[in-house]
Amino acid sequence: MGSVGEELARLLQVGRPVFLDGIRQFLLARSTLIIAALLLTPCLLSGWYWYDTRGDVETQVIDGEEVRTYDGEELHTFMAKVFYGLAFHIYLPLVVALVALLGAAELLDSEFRQKTMQLLRTSPVRMYEILLPKLLAGTLGTFVAVGLPLTGIYLALLVNAGSFGLREHLPLLGAALGTLLLASLAYSGIFLLINALVRRPLPVSLVYWLVWEVMLANGGSQRFTVMHYLRSFALPRLDYLGIVAEDLNLTIESTSGELVSIATDPLQAVAVLLALTAVGILLTARLLERKQF
Repeated sequence: MGSVGEELARLLQVGRPVFLDGIRQFLLARSTLIIAALLLTPCLLSGWYWYDTRGDVETQVIDGEEVRTYDGEELHTFMAKVFYGLAFHIYLPLVVALVALLGAAELLDSEFRQKTMQLLRTSPVRMYEILLPKLLAGTLGTFVAVGLPLTGIYLALLVNAGSFGLREHLPLLGAALGTLLLASLAYSGIFLLINALVRRPLPVSLVYWLVWEVMLANGGSQRFTVMHYLRSFALPRLDYLGIVAEDLNLTIESTSGELVSIATDPLQAVAVLLALTAVGILLTARLLERKQF
């Protein structure tokens, strides 16, 4: 074992081509392109909404800012809530995991198809030097594939409210993208582990996602899901919009019948997600070192 600097230099030298190849495979995969295109659908709906209501939108000056209103309601608040609903109740709990699932399968399956994993395992290259770039490629690929459409939707929705609306709700966009980055990292680590663990990873990954992350993401059992910690991370960043723990399903009913928040501290939530990813990569490396091809 060399010094830390030598290890980093070796990791960069070995990992750079693996990372670049992984990003190319991920972002040019047919499934990724189809999903990314479908994610832009709300942009078209937003354009239709603007065209249909443009004659009824009024502009008022409030505190020196031009604020657009529709039917007496500030348009930027309405559009921000629409974006919040799309981001935190559809895209983050459902779409991100699906994209990461397909991406992880593409990243490892290519090594199995080309029969290069056995060569890598017997070469001087250590397994973590292959897996870390693949994890980074899966994380960045998922973030880009979902984050660009999500940013496009934010712009398409909030542009209806003018420049004031776009600036006013940048914390909401930041919360969505920050949570998306953590989700991309954690899910990529989990699905890489599943791909190394079983021969048919796609159905197993789907069962994990649908049964564990979707069905158990409510009540006390949600503490064992990735989604709980993602919601806990996002919660304080959504406070300005009036979003509370109940809105993100971060509550349980106490013995007295009251709803009690079970949200985890945001820093602890990040630590749990990072630890989960690290454990997943270590287990994946061990499995691939011992697996028969």
